[in-house]
Amino acid sequence: MTNSEDNLPPAVGAYWIKEEDYPALLQLFDDGDKMPPSWKEWLKMAEEMEQGLKAYGHVVLRVYIDPATFPDWCAAHGTRPGSAGRRKFVAAAITERYGR
Repeated sequence: MTNSEDNLPPAVGAYWIKEEDYPALLQLFDDGDKMPPSWKEWLKMAEEMEQGLKAYGHVVLRVYIDPATFPDWCAAHGTRPGSAGRRKFVAAAITERYGR
């Protein structure tokens, strides 16, 4: 017999941005030109993604990116502050919170 928790979809992370940090992060991200031009547009997209994941049963952890500390984190982990850095940052937060 298996534990019902074994059948649950895994926890997933989603990078999250505070409205006041959005302009600074657009400048910081090496792919900022591919991001929605406004925070409200980004938020709509992020919330839709989050709702879709939750609809499939995932636990979603919002991982906030701080423009003051993210560049140093990226440098320390051998990545650039763009999509790869965001993925690595979120994955590290999920591992820290939930384990592997």
